[in-house]
Amino acid sequence: MSNAKYADTPMDPNIKLVSDQGEPCVDPGRYRRLVGRLNYLIVTHPNIAFAMDIVSQFLNPPCQDHCDVVIQNTRQSH
Repeated sequence: MSNAKYADTPMDPNIKLVSDQGEPCVDPGRYRRLVGRLNYLIVTHPNIAFAMDIVSQFLNPPCQDHCDVVIQNTRQSH
């Protein structure tokens, strides 16, 4: 993630996330840790609040699409 670039928006508004969509997340534990860490950042980065509300709904079991959105949010919030 050291080569991450900032995005204009924390989450693509055209992405529709649903349960059991696509391939399972390779590392669901990492997904849950990232979501937890990003939830703390909402206080200082309110621009990610909407995206965090969406991805928090898919903690069990996350799919790869959910993981991709969380990784994009992680890049955006730094």
